[in-house]
Amino acid sequence: MGAPAGPGNDEVRRIRRLHRHREPGAVLLEGPRVIREAVRQGARLRLLAVADSLEFEAPADRVIRLTSRASEVVGATVAPQGVVAIADEPRSDVSTALSRAREAGWPLLVLDAVQDPGNVGAICRTAAAAGVPAVVLLDGSADPFGPKAVRAAAGATFALTVARATWADLGQYSGYGAVAHGGEAPDACDVGAYDLLCLGSEAHGLRRDDLHPLTIPTAPGVESLNVAAAAAILLFEFRRRLATR
Repeated sequence: MGAPAGPGNDEVRRIRRLHRHREPGAVLLEGPRVIREAVRQGARLRLLAVADSLEFEAPADRVIRLTSRASEVVGATVAPQGVVAIADEPRSDVSTALSRAREAGWPLLVLDAVQDPGNVGAICRTAAAAGVPAVVLLDGSADPFGPKAVRAAAGATFALTVARATWADLGQYSGYGAVAHGGEAPDACDVGAYDLLCLGSEAHGLRRDDLHPLTIPTAPGVESLNVAAAAAILLFEFRRRLATR
């Protein structure tokens, strides 16, 4: 394999660039847990970089060892984990995502301009855990395969069929829309009545006004829930209800 790669190595520099600007089709994965989960869900690793002091294996097209200094600079976290990989981004489209959702009996999960990558990643992780087959991210949403979102998802995004779209692509489909106030309680709704389950940004809400509103009951004086927390409640309520149909 040769001598360990240092900070000046071309592949090390590429990894550092990917923390700032994602290349089309390339997904940066950091840490053993994230990489193992991504591989378990079918991710193809093009490059695996491992600190020379660590023992870690995963199937990859190319594997390099890193000097201690290189292993520090390739990480984005406060405590670098010494293992980084570059994977292929799985590509899909709206029609495939809709088909996957319908086959599983789920409404298609839609994120409407959810801008925080931590929230996007957390929602993807929850969706995978709940058994959601597919998610569509509308324009204005954070990149689900950006480094922060992938870390927040702990690699689980690779379990989902992920597509990008605009409301114009989904305008003909009916949907539930999560709102802070005035909607139907999730445990009272007919979970199979609509094609979509939509969550919007905490600042601006949903950009479509003909969705059937769903509201999670909260204690008096509480304005609303974080969108990732709301997604977790809704998705596991839908999972519970779908299991009893």
